Amino acid sequence: MPWSMLMVTGGVEPTKENLTAWIKAGVTCVGMGSNLFPKEVVAAKDWTWISAKCREAFGYIDEARG
Repeated sequence: MPWSMLMVTGGVEPTKENLTAWIKAGVTCVGMGSNLFPKEVVAAKDWTWISAKCREAFGYIDEARG
C-alpha cells in the first residue's frame, strides 16, 4: 500500500540497523519511547545523553532515506 503513510511505534530502537530497516520498509516516521528515553537516563536528568541519542537517530534516518 504505497499510498499509505505509516508510523511504527513498537520495536523501534535508536540504532542504525533498526532505523534503516524501518525506513527501507517504507514507513513515513517512527515513534520511540523507552528505547530513546531510558528510565535511568531520565531519572539522572542526563539531557545531554538524550539529545545526543536523538541527533544520532536522526542521522541514521537521514542516511537511510539517502
